[in-house]
Amino acid sequence: MAGLKDFPKFGALAGLNILDSGSNIAGPLGGGLLAECGATVIHFEGPKKPDNQRGWYGYPQNHRNQLSMVADIKSEEGRDIFLKLIQWADIWVESSKGGQYDRLGLSDEEIWKVNPKIAIVHVSGYGQTGDPSYVTRASYDAVGQAFSGYMSLNGTTEALKINPYLSDFACGLTTCWAMLACYVSTILTGKGESVDIAQYEALARIMDGRVMQFATDGVKVPRTGNKDGQAALFSFYTCKDKRTIFIGMTGAEVCKRGFPVIGLPVPGSGDPDFPEGFTGWLIDSPVGRRMEAAMEKYVAEHTMEEVEAVMQENQIPCQRVYELEDCISDPHWKARETITEWDDPMLGHVTGLGLINKFKNNPSKIWRGAPLFGMDNRDILRDLGYTDEEIDGLYAKGITNEFDRDTTIKRYRLKEVIPHMKDE
Repeated sequence: MAGLKDFPKFGALAGLNILDSGSNIAGPLGGGLLAECGATVIHFEGPKKPDNQRGWYGYPQNHRNQLSMVADIKSEEGRDIFLKLIQWADIWVESSKGGQYDRLGLSDEEIWKVNPKIAIVHVSGYGQTGDPSYVTRASYDAVGQAFSGYMSLNGTTEALKINPYLSDFACGLTTCWAMLACYVSTILTGKGESVDIAQYEALARIMDGRVMQFATDGVKVPRTGNKDGQAALFSFYTCKDKRTIFIGMTGAEVCKRGFPVIGLPVPGSGDPDFPEGFTGWLIDSPVGRRMEAAMEKYVAEHTMEEVEAVMQENQIPCQRVYELEDCISDPHWKARETITEWDDPMLGHVTGLGLINKFKNNPSKIWRGAPLFGMDNRDILRDLGYTDEEIDGLYAKGITNEFDRDTTIKRYRLKEVIPHMKDE
């Protein structure tokens, strides 16, 4: 257990206070990543509504270093707790249907009455504004993938949903930088700021130029699976031993090094298809088809390992598809601690993804695993000024709640669904 006054100081964001009342992935991921950088993050949940990610591997992975506070925001006592935490926080992030907090009487303007300088981050499927018939719709990852149009770009004969939860995680990463941008605005202006994040827009924003290409010129790139739909020599190729590898032979210097390997003339050596400074070409063109034919012939004559070795020797970007066992055993993953171990209050000793973005002077760290539901209630409430008697009263009224590990194991039937816990 931990409170507001004994949170360890470390990382690039030490001293930054974040209140997160979101659920699932799209909103909370931002706070989770910032907690790994040293921000003090409180995950705020309702007593009858634990986060949907609890009871599975996602919550321990994405909520490390956080504190857990449980209170009923719809009750007077629970709202008082929430508003005290608003006073404490530099950033408040929530994820719900558009306008949910307005309907609870907690609009941005009401929040700024309590803390005029707080940065407010709203995350929802469709945004806080727009067509009213969309704003209050519920959304999950697949909804964002479908509504954004991103699914239509992937697959072959039919649109393909990308796993795991691409829309949720793209939105979570957008939330992360938007939280910091909103907070920086409050520092520069001395006034509170609010940002409205729509899940589908976060995914639409990473469609590169595909929307512009269609909206401006009516060109729709066909779905081509693992074959790039636009650039030649920028795809996965099947080798002599039926194993596949990605090869990206584009860019002036890469083409100069790579073309002789696959039997094409060096750009600038006299062939009109490949003039000096040639960087690549469209796949659906005579030149693009010539390039693809040369690559297909080359890989058909060599094993994947032979192709990989030659491409790496010539500094041609390439990569065979890693399975998870390849990731875990890879020496580079190990050297950078992309995989690491820690102790989790729910799952015990676990191995999972480590800390990304390596800060030199103020390194991130994992100081604790994701908290159990309500694990830090008492410490946080004491730090907010509540007496033990008052805290006991909040529990008695159902204003707050908590699950110990045994209750957690039973509630989520962890011995049935988590292999390493079956014998506990």
